[in-house]
Formats: sequence, C-alpha cells, structure tokens
Amino acid sequence: MGIVQKQGVQITLITYLGIIVGALNTMLIFPRVLGAEKHGLVMLLLSIATVFTQFVHLGVPNIIIRFYPYFSEKKKFIHRMAFQLPIMALMLFALFILIIGDIIFHTYNLKSSLFASHSSCVLPLVTSLVLFEVLVAISRSELKTVFPSFLREFVLRVSTLVLLGLHFFKYIDFSEFMLFWLGIYALNVAFMSIYLIIKRFIKFNIGWPLIDDRILGKQMISYGLVTLLTTSSIIFVNRIDLFMLGYYLNLENVAYYSIPLFMATLIQIPARSIIQIGKPLLAKAWERNDLNEIGELYRKTALNQMILGSLVFIGIWLNIDDILLLVPQKYQGVKYVYFFIGLAKLFDVSYGINGGILVTSKKYRYDLFINLLLIGLTLFTNVIFIPIYGIEGAAIATAISIIIYNFVKWYLLKKWFRMQPFNYKFLLVITVCLFTLFITSQLSFDFEMIFARIILKSIFILTVFSGLILIFRISPDINMLLNRIINR
Repeated sequence: MGIVQKQGVQITLITYLGIIVGALNTMLIFPRVLGAEKHGLVMLLLSIATVFTQFVHLGVPNIIIRFYPYFSEKKKFIHRMAFQLPIMALMLFALFILIIGDIIFHTYNLKSSLFASHSSCVLPLVTSLVLFEVLVAISRSELKTVFPSFLREFVLRVSTLVLLGLHFFKYIDFSEFMLFWLGIYALNVAFMSIYLIIKRFIKFNIGWPLIDDRILGKQMISYGLVTLLTTSSIIFVNRIDLFMLGYYLNLENVAYYSIPLFMATLIQIPARSIIQIGKPLLAKAWERNDLNEIGELYRKTALNQMILGSLVFIGIWLNIDDILLLVPQKYQGVKYVYFFIGLAKLFDVSYGINGGILVTSKKYRYDLFINLLLIGLTLFTNVIFIPIYGIEGAAIATAISIIIYNFVKWYLLKKWFRMQPFNYKFLLVITVCLFTLFITSQLSFDFEMIFARIILKSIFILTVFSGLILIFRISPDINMLLNRIINR
C-alpha cells in the first residue's frame, strides 16, 4: 500500500482544499449570487453532460487502465485509440444533439425557459469532459494521479469561484458566466495535455490503431463495450435523482438537493483517492493472477475507507443544524436528505474497491447485469418516492438502491473469488462512531458565532474519534498516518 498511501494522502489533501472552495461555491456563493433557478440550471446541465460523457467516450478510459500494462512497449497503439475513437464518437454525438436535442430536452424546456435558452451548453461541456477523462486515464495508468486531481478538484472550483465573483460585481452577465464556465473545462483539457506531453506519457500519432494480437483485441473491444454500459449506469444512477427532480419538480428543487448532495459527497473523497490508485494496481495483480494481493487490497481499502468515511459522516451530521444556518432559508429544509444520502455514501465506501475488483476481473461482464439491476431499482424507487416525499424521497431512493447494489457485489465476490473484506475491526469502527455520537451529543457548544460552534465541535469529534482509532489500533495505515501527524 506504499504507492496507494503516499499518493492517496496527497490527493486527499488537494481534494479537501478544493472542497473548501467547493463548499463556498455550492453552499454560500451559488445560492446568493445566482439564485435557486440558475443554480439548479448549472447543476442539471453538469449532470446531463456527465451522463452523456460516459456513453460518448466508448469505454476508452476503462480500456486504457485495464490494458495499459500489456502495451508498455507499444504505446503508439493505445495513444491512437485513446483519442481517435472518442473524437469520432463526439462527432456522432454532435450530429445526434443537433437532430433530436429538442426532443430529448422537451420536458425540461417546457418547465423552464432558462433551461431552453442554455441547453446548447451540453455539447461543448461533453466534449471537454470526454477528452479530460481520456487524458486522466493515461495519467492514472502511469500512476500519476496528483496533477489530474489538482485540476479536477481545485483549479476547476477556484476558477468557478472567480467567475461567480465577476458575476456578482456585474463585470459579466449570466450568459457570459456560462460561456466562461464552459471555458474552464476546456482549459483543464489543455493543461492536462501539456502535462502529459512534458512528462512524455503521450505522443500523438496519425493512423488507425491496429493490433497484431486478435485475441487481445477482441478482449479489449468486449471489455470496452461492457464497461461502457456499466460505468454509464453508475454515473446515471448517481445523477438520476437530479434528473427526476427536474422532471417531477423544478430547477429550484434541483438546487436545494445539491446542498446535501455536496455534503454527502465529502464522505467519498478519501475513497476516490484510494480507488484512483487502486485500479491500476488491480489490473497488474490480475495480470499476474495474484488473488492474495487483490484480497489484501480489498480488505485494506474497505477498512480505511469506512474509518475515514465514518469520521466525515458523523462530523457533518453532528454539525448539520449549524451548517444549514449558513445557507439561504429556502435551502434549509434538507437535514434528512443529507442523512439518507450520507448513509448511502458511507455504506458504499465501506465495501472498498469491490467494483474495481469486479470490473478488472474476468467476470467483468456480470458487472453489466448488476448495474442494469441498479438502474431499474433506482428508477423504480425514485418514481415511487419523489412524488410522495419530494427531495427526501429522492434521497431515500438513492439509499435503498446503493445498499442493495453493494450487497449484491459483496455476495458475488465472496462466491466467485472467496474474498470478503469484513472482520471484527468493522464492529470496532461502528462502536467508535456510536461512542463519538453519544459523547458529543451530551456536550453543549454554546457559542454565539456559528463558525466557532462548528470548528470547536469538529475538533472535539476529530480528537475523540481519532484517539479511539489510534488506541484500538484498528488500521495500521491510519495509525501510521496519525502517528506521523502527532510526531510533527
């Protein structure tokens, strides 16, 4: 776990620095500068573009990560495939949007004239996201994940903050804000390209990608098509609640939902850092058929992700009332939306890199059926709960779907590979969480300033939780990190 731990920590620090800026944007600046409808528009456009991106890149980023080790001496092929196939797909997508875009967005156009006037933003946004994902996949395959995370998590958010400031002080109007917002994503593509060229990780080659090994070629095509559908389904499920809130309700409710969704996303940040490094290591382990190494990665990532995710979950939950006082009043009725989404995210990270193991294994085709089950379940639960409970219904639907989804993957990995991550240490983590919740709730943090209450309570939660994790020596990796921090 040396590489995982080192870069994972770096990425986590960068990400949480970006999260601070993201919190300012999502919770304080967006609602006050843009208002609920425009805020909801930005969130909905980004969600739509993110879903389309997964189909347009044709699974190429997954192919790169999975098969990069096989082309250590013949990278010309992988580089040609990495860019030529997505660019061709982007051309077809552009034609698709021009022909039937109005049909796809018909319901949203009827509900909001604002959306109708900005739906054209989807195409350039998808283009930037597709190219960026391909470049990031190459960088991850070279085990260089810090710079892509810096661009995605920090530069993007800081740039958005600057744009919001320019709009607030009336240097730019909303149409110009949207234009420059699209430009930020294009600039990230340019920065990523320059980085990889300087590092000599990519070299642009003209010509059709050809491969001598037909069996390997068929494997790559099959893997790409299957993972195209599986990854698309995952993103679709993670965004479907925003889609359906916009469909059943309005853009304002999309904006309200984005606040607890953002807070819940914080739970996944450490896990995302670990997964980014873990997938290439899994690919190499499968190449050697080293099940012991895979099982060890599975156990360590699950435990470490549960510890870090639990800390974030209870830290936010114990401060939720004060946090919501910071947002406009009409955004404040989302306490239990966070609870259900946060619980779902915590449940998800506690299963470690189960999805990565399945996708990089010879059983990767089954991931498609699992994700189709997830899509059906998510659609069904959202249709049932949103009309009845509104935005809380969307959160409940998400929680039910994610819990069932992870249980299925856990069962299959246990059945096929005799791997499962859980042991008595997970019970210790739950005990630490419950004790921290209990002891913190018994104390009064009676300070007039909201920020003072949040900061002091958070310090107390961090001290109690981390101290117990250290005392019980639950995770060697976490203990090593805490000891380094303490010794400094």
